[in-house]
Amino acid sequence: MKNFFRWSLLLLLLLLLFSSGPVAAADKLPLCQRLAAEKGVDRALVTRYCPDKESGSQVDTKIIGKNLKQVEYKATYDRFLAPASVRKAQAFLDKNRDWLQLVEKKFQVEAEVITAIFLVESDLGRYPGRYSLMKVFTSLASCDQEEYLREVFKELKVDYPDLDYKWLKKRARKKAAWGYTQLVALLQLADRLDVETVKGSWAGAFGICQFIPSSCLSYAVDGSGDGRIDLYDFKDAAASVANYLKAHGWQSGLTVKQQEKVVWSYNHSQLYCQTVVALAGRLQ
Repeated sequence: MKNFFRWSLLLLLLLLLFSSGPVAAADKLPLCQRLAAEKGVDRALVTRYCPDKESGSQVDTKIIGKNLKQVEYKATYDRFLAPASVRKAQAFLDKNRDWLQLVEKKFQVEAEVITAIFLVESDLGRYPGRYSLMKVFTSLASCDQEEYLREVFKELKVDYPDLDYKWLKKRARKKAAWGYTQLVALLQLADRLDVETVKGSWAGAFGICQFIPSSCLSYAVDGSGDGRIDLYDFKDAAASVANYLKAHGWQSGLTVKQQEKVVWSYNHSQLYCQTVVALAGRLQ
């Protein structure tokens, strides 16, 4: 009986070892090798993007630092509720009301809400972003590597002397997993985007509506009827925003708090949610 339990325990340990081994090994592979093994990713694109062996030339510690230590200021959002901003949003809504109402009718998401998101996200398309998305997500996917994390920690300590390395490392592990997922999603968009040149924010969002790649894959739709999805096109961006919000629970008759809860799925910032809903309420 003792031998039976001994062999059973040994067998269980071996099963655990070999079942978890490939996953752990895959995580430790160089980034470009991991990408080449992903479904729906063009290997030729990965090869072109990674001509050398993990040179690290695509990793930007400044981008990593911005993402790991985000600081929100109320004043940043207050400006969107200033009279000049409200007038700008109202002018856009008035000019585009006819086709925006068609989007509203189809998705049951008010044109005022779509307009408010456009203003807060990209100033109605004026500032879609200036960072290479490939570099953003390569940097984030690599941000838990010690060589980069130590450099980021050193840079952040200048402005945040109380920053704890253990906290930063824990956050980096989560951000790296998220960044890799988004990098894969970005590469899967190669049939509709020039992924090697497309630019967005340092947080990895792009287009008028500032979608992240996974949101683009799941919720972006053709709003202009031309058979293409282009988030730099207002009609496509509007339909995509409406489709996203509807999928996350938007419907007529929601209270302000319920509206903010739905918008939270779009951007995990309470200040952002409050601003979007308040701005939409001021538009007519």
